[in-house]
Amino acid sequence: MSDFTRFRKRFLRNHLAVTGLLVVLALVLTGIASFFVAPYERVVEQNLPNSLQPPSWQHLFGTDHLGRDILARIIYGSRTSLVVGFTVVVVGMTIGTLLGLMAGYLGGLWDRVISRFVDVMLAFPFLLLAIAVSAVLGPSLVNVIIALGIATFPSYTRLVRGCVLSIKEEQFVDAARAIGVGRLRIMVLHILPNLFGTLLVYGTLRVSTAILAESGLSFLGLGAQPPEPTWGNMLSEGREYLLFYHWLPLFPGLAILITVLGFNFLGDGLRDLLDPRMKDL
Repeated sequence: MSDFTRFRKRFLRNHLAVTGLLVVLALVLTGIASFFVAPYERVVEQNLPNSLQPPSWQHLFGTDHLGRDILARIIYGSRTSLVVGFTVVVVGMTIGTLLGLMAGYLGGLWDRVISRFVDVMLAFPFLLLAIAVSAVLGPSLVNVIIALGIATFPSYTRLVRGCVLSIKEEQFVDAARAIGVGRLRIMVLHILPNLFGTLLVYGTLRVSTAILAESGLSFLGLGAQPPEPTWGNMLSEGREYLLFYHWLPLFPGLAILITVLGFNFLGDGLRDLLDPRMKDL
C-alpha cells in the first residue's frame, strides 16, 4: 500500500478533518463564484425602499439598512477573507521561517538577536499588536494584511527555530557537513523540506486566526472601508439593528464561525495525520 493511499484512508476516517476540508473547498468555490454572482456594483448599490427586508425567497438572507442583499455581500466578503487569510499566512510564514532557520541553525549572535527580538514582539498580544500597526498605517485592506503579517511572523520564528534545533542534530545533517556542504545549502535543501509538515499544519490553523483577526479589525473600522463589504464591517453595521433586525449581524457572524471551524478542523486533522508518532490502525 502506497503512502498516499494510507494517508487518504486515514484522512477519510477522520470525520472532522473531512468536514473541515469540505468547508474550505466550499469557501474557495464561493470566493471564485463571487466574481460572477456578486460583482462589486451589485453589493454596493443602494435600494432604500427595499431596506431591512427579512429573509425571503427573493433575498435569502434579507437586506440591510441600505437595501443591499446580505447574501451577495457575504459571498463577496468571502473573497476578502480568503485573500487576507492566505496572504497573511504566506507573509508571516516566509519571514518567520527565514528568521527561524537563521536563529536555529547559525546560533550564536544570530540566535540571541533574533530570539530577543521575537520575545519582544510576542510580549504584545497578537490582536493588540495588529491593532497598533494597523492604526499607525491607516485603515485599508492592504494595511490590515501588513499589520497581521507583522503580528504573525514571531510565532512562526519560534516554531521553526525549535524544529531546526532538533533537526540539525540528525545524522543526515552531520553527513552533509562532513562532505563539505555549505550552511546555506544545508538549510535550504536538507532542513527546510523537513519542516514542510509542521508548517502546513500550523499555517492551516493560522488561516482561521488571520480571518478572525481581519474581521475584528474591520469591526473596529481599521480594515477595508465601506461600502466594500467584509464580514467584520457587516457585523459592525448590523449591531445597531440587532434587537429588531437580527439577520443583519447573524449571517455574517455565522459565516465567520463556520469558516474558522472549518480551517481548525482541517488543521487538527492534518496534525494527526502528519504526526510521525501516529501509527496506522
